[in-house]
Amino acid sequence: MTQRRAVAAAIGAGSALLAFFAGEPSGLLVTIAVICICVGWKTGLAAIAAASLFSAVMLPAYGAENGAVRLLAFVAAALGLWLVVNIFRRMSFFDRVYRGAGPSIADIPGFGWSANADGRLRVLNAAALEYVGITVEEMREIMDADDSWWLRFVHPDDVETTVAKWRHSLQTGEPMIEEQRLRRVDGTYRWFRETGVASRDERGRIVGWYGHAEDIDDRRKAEAALRQSERELRLLVDTVPTMIWLMTPAGLPYYFNKRFVDWAGIDSTKVEPRGTRQFASHVELFHPDDRAAVKAVFQKSFARGEPLQHKGRLCRKDGEYRWIDSRFEPLRDEDGAILRWYGVNFDIDDEVRAQESLRLADERLARALRAASLSELSVSIAHELNQPLQAVVSNAGAFQRWLNTDPPNFDHASRVAQKIIKNADAAAQVISRIRALFSKTEGEPHAIDLNSVIREVCDLLGDGLASSSVKLDLQLDPHLPAVAADRVQMEQVVLNLVRNGIEAMQDVATSMRSLLIVSRHQNDGTVEVEVRDRGRGLSNPEMIFEAFYTTKPDGMGMGLAICRSIVEAHCGRLWAENVETGGASITFSLPISATHSANTPDAATVIAGLGAFRG
Repeated sequence: MTQRRAVAAAIGAGSALLAFFAGEPSGLLVTIAVICICVGWKTGLAAIAAASLFSAVMLPAYGAENGAVRLLAFVAAALGLWLVVNIFRRMSFFDRVYRGAGPSIADIPGFGWSANADGRLRVLNAAALEYVGITVEEMREIMDADDSWWLRFVHPDDVETTVAKWRHSLQTGEPMIEEQRLRRVDGTYRWFRETGVASRDERGRIVGWYGHAEDIDDRRKAEAALRQSERELRLLVDTVPTMIWLMTPAGLPYYFNKRFVDWAGIDSTKVEPRGTRQFASHVELFHPDDRAAVKAVFQKSFARGEPLQHKGRLCRKDGEYRWIDSRFEPLRDEDGAILRWYGVNFDIDDEVRAQESLRLADERLARALRAASLSELSVSIAHELNQPLQAVVSNAGAFQRWLNTDPPNFDHASRVAQKIIKNADAAAQVISRIRALFSKTEGEPHAIDLNSVIREVCDLLGDGLASSSVKLDLQLDPHLPAVAADRVQMEQVVLNLVRNGIEAMQDVATSMRSLLIVSRHQNDGTVEVEVRDRGRGLSNPEMIFEAFYTTKPDGMGMGLAICRSIVEAHCGRLWAENVETGGASITFSLPISATHSANTPDAATVIAGLGAFRG
């Protein structure tokens, strides 16, 4: 560019000097032409203006005749020269940039082709000819005989679509982009992505078409295999016998599988776009008594990024609430960030109902067994007491008769009185042995962890807590020392206290049902376990430990009495009290250095003990 400007400056300066010395302004036209060609049209206009001023000064100075006319002729000639140079300069630029840079069909990678402006195919590159299996001469002969000869290589099912798109591009000049199957020389068809673009002249008129066909058969097969894999995966997800759902990292519902949609009756056409469905609308599916707890545990899990397992009642599309076991875990990337939440719902309603039916059956059986055992116990006690009491009655009659004789026989009466005392002592021994069966212990004590006992009992009663909508709060001393006791008996004590706490809250509102279990180490060398409910309290805290005292319509009143016997047999203490904020608290304490343990007495043990008195 610098050299061109230097040449233009030299030629322009030389022409200007010749025009000056010759006194002829027409010499400046050479300078104007050089500037227009080498520099540009804007600079050319500036040169015409400068040359016109120079001529206006030079012509009068040399005494030229008709100076004004010659000046106008010079300006007109200069403008005409500028216009011609500018036109040819643009044509040269178009030829150099567009026509000179036109594609070479032979150099196009893949299958290249070109067509006339009217759409008649005029040439294919060597790769395309080799694919369809024809030579250049054969192609020319076919072209002369048929303008649409190339359609014979297109799959019959794709001809109509291909022709329609090609005609649309010819009419509008828009690029043609089409996927079609082309027949190879061996008769097989492969998928190609064909692109055709119009070539235009400087006026924008289409002078031809250039195109390229890319083999995409392998890619389409891979895409088809991927779609098939996705269909199979979707089919698996939709047919697996469980309800699957996905959530965004923020915990918003994202996807429900077909089984979930069919089970819950979710209308997929009315569901908000993925990741925007409000979590509250999903919580509405849960039972009203469970919604607050479900929302709390879900949000807690989302905030911490921890897996969750939760049981609650979910509304089916028929309006029935069924028990569902929900489990979900996060999917994380390599940096630990949560990408998705994956959840599954198991319909466990039948299982829960079966367990409830089994529990009720167990309770009925237990009541029946208690009644039968109590009846057998009563018969056994009556039988064992009957003999000494009958002897007392008989000897008392004999005693009266010896005293009523005249004179009274005090010697015989004294001997009969001794028999009466002996028979009464026998009856007292029967009662003492029965009481001893409830107080004496058997076996050796073992060191146990009461916290472990409490957790095992809570796990055992987990379904009962959930079905009764009772919130469990454990405040266990992590440094609680072990105590020497019978583990089974301690489990029975804790189990009885927890069950009583659950049953005590059946008449209060669901939101108020809360059971607190506390274990603590006291400074007096004992450990305490407290079970506190939020029921209506106790009318008589001391009477509840009396045998056969109960406030339940179907209760026997033996549970807490047996618990006190077990605790006291372990040298411990059991007591109850009402809580100022509402509810009742039952607490038992055990010495850390206890050396006794007891077995829970039952009717069979009592009857077996009574057998020792027979004879």
